[in-house]
Amino acid sequence: MHRLRFRRFCWLIAATLGGCLAPVCHLPRAAVSAGDSSAARATIHRDRWGVAHIDGATDADVVFALAYAQAEDYFWQIEETYVQALGRYAEMIGEAGLSSDLTNRAFEIARRAEEDFPRLDPHLRGIGEAYAGGINAFLEHHPQVKPRLLTRWEPWYVLAYERHVMLDRLYGKAHAPRPRPEPLAAELEAATGSNAWAIGPSRTRDKTTMLFVNPHQPWFGSGQFWEVHVRSGEGWNFSGSTFFGGPFPTMGHNEHLGWGHTVNEPDTADVYRLTFDNPSRPLDYRYGDGYRACVRWEETILVKSGNRLDSRRYPFRKSHYGPIVAQEDTQHALAVRIAKLFDGSRMRQALRMTKAQNFAEWLAAMRSLDLQMFNTIYADNAGNIAYIYNGAIPERDATFDWQQPVDGSLPATEWRGIHDLEDLPQVVNPADGYVQNCNSTPFTTTDDGSPFLQDFPPYMVEEKYDDKRRAKVSRLLLRQARGVTFDDWQRLCFDTTLYWPLAEIPRLAQLVPELQRRQPELAEKVLPYFAHLQNWDCRGGADSTQATLCAQWYEELYGRGYPVEQLRERYRDDPLTKFAALVAAAEKLQQEFGDWRVPWGKIHRLQRQPNVANALMAPFSDAAESLPCLGVPGPLGVAFTVYYTPTTDARRLRYGTTGGSFIGVYEFGPKVKAGTLLQFGTSGDPQSPHYFDQARLYSEQKLKPAWFDWDDVLANTERSYQPGAE
Repeated sequence: MHRLRFRRFCWLIAATLGGCLAPVCHLPRAAVSAGDSSAARATIHRDRWGVAHIDGATDADVVFALAYAQAEDYFWQIEETYVQALGRYAEMIGEAGLSSDLTNRAFEIARRAEEDFPRLDPHLRGIGEAYAGGINAFLEHHPQVKPRLLTRWEPWYVLAYERHVMLDRLYGKAHAPRPRPEPLAAELEAATGSNAWAIGPSRTRDKTTMLFVNPHQPWFGSGQFWEVHVRSGEGWNFSGSTFFGGPFPTMGHNEHLGWGHTVNEPDTADVYRLTFDNPSRPLDYRYGDGYRACVRWEETILVKSGNRLDSRRYPFRKSHYGPIVAQEDTQHALAVRIAKLFDGSRMRQALRMTKAQNFAEWLAAMRSLDLQMFNTIYADNAGNIAYIYNGAIPERDATFDWQQPVDGSLPATEWRGIHDLEDLPQVVNPADGYVQNCNSTPFTTTDDGSPFLQDFPPYMVEEKYDDKRRAKVSRLLLRQARGVTFDDWQRLCFDTTLYWPLAEIPRLAQLVPELQRRQPELAEKVLPYFAHLQNWDCRGGADSTQATLCAQWYEELYGRGYPVEQLRERYRDDPLTKFAALVAAAEKLQQEFGDWRVPWGKIHRLQRQPNVANALMAPFSDAAESLPCLGVPGPLGVAFTVYYTPTTDARRLRYGTTGGSFIGVYEFGPKVKAGTLLQFGTSGDPQSPHYFDQARLYSEQKLKPAWFDWDDVLANTERSYQPGAE
């Protein structure tokens, strides 16, 4: 797949009006219908891990209390995320936020959310009103909390939030031009992914189904998860996770069923090349036998600069396909079209999914395709397991190359609708009794029963040949899983079997005689290191020096980052050069740590830093508290996945930044059993006992109980209160 390169972005060539001092803008206050009555009709029960279990008369009452509890735990992050969603990030953080704002404004996220919100059905409007009301109630009752920018939430903000969150992911599906990030930033961005598994009754001791949910999101910034349990008099009883800013959990389980998501690569968006060759009407672009007119507008973006705000004007254009995002030359520009970005709300589908009582109802909710992407792994207490390659994928003329810009003047490039859910790759109750997806191709979901590539349009699945090692090790572990108990399942989610050395070391062992014959000096250097790896079960662990050496060797061969599963060019032609890479890896460890035999847990650590927008800004310190972290980078092929900072001159240790960020393990039988974990803790407040309490469990590879039965919830509640009355 070739990324497009262009000389400039339209917004980078736009004239700017800078230097004007402007005041911080506060949006007008709005009446919130949920009000204090919702606070009186919902109760927050905090368990011994600080997780909020919220019980209310209506869904809206619950959401009001959820927003309040979420703000108690980490208002700083909620505001950070919502400022981005409103296209005002540069107003808060300066130049670094400008790219996000420009993309947001080009797609008119805030304007259209405000316009569209009144057209949502009343129940969804009630959710938005309740969330805004809960945040506003929190600010009213906590005057010591000083917002940096947003002093009052509006109900339509929730719609802007969900669209902005999806825009960032869906924009990349178009192969559209975007600013090239710094190498480490690109590495951290690329490390987001997930693992998810489900096994059926044929593989469990008690003939139940089991589900493993494990998104790999950034541990700092807007990708952080928050755990919550919602229960209402309108039939809601769901426990799971959402990002800070989400109005309710959208991944987890209810009494009957559950699911998890992993990132996939459906072709949900396209780039159109527009031709502007009408000198008398410069906004007209060719279409069919004539022209269509672009809409042009300007927006003011405030950019923080020291203690002042610079006011800058930027021009934007949009075609009937979507906004213009790049100017190729004097006559050609590129527009992006994204499927279902403005069609209703993702809340509609998510709410129906959380309330589904069986597989048929859950599928009916999925059919709306309001969630425009993400693989989905499912299990229920009726014995069903399933995988769906979910995506709002347009029907297209397959004769065009949709991974490149298509000619926007040709009506034949218009979309013909959206593929139905039944058109997408999926697996239901396979003979093997398991399904898995680890950001890999849907065509290797299971050993017997995966869909066939040739049955689908060529444009539908972009990762059609990408069978990641995490998927390979998952299939290895799951095909061996028999008579599984819930305790077994919990241990399996922390498994550190590494697929790459399992496959690579035996192959290279066969080349040792040739190495000794052709390069005896290299053989003499490498054999102690190689023998150390051969004397190993290919599993990680706190005391494993082999895991450290292996990961360093892998980095030398493949480079850092994710998904790095292609050898560097200098190691491709002669397999014996891989031995030289092992020597280089061992010598680097020796230089950095004084010994090439370094226990994994000694240098791979968990450390939390508050109120940082992303891991690049986290001031990790070897002198501060940290714990061993036993997850391993995903490209080596591992279930327990964690990515780390590199060693630097300022710090010798390596700190986790991305990876298993919410772990949910569920068994669906007569009564749901659940164990969950966040990488740090529920609260973002360093003074809270729940700021870093789950990190010790994470370090020890243990889950905490996730109480769901209401009697269990009440038995383990440490504090109950209504919003504003705590």
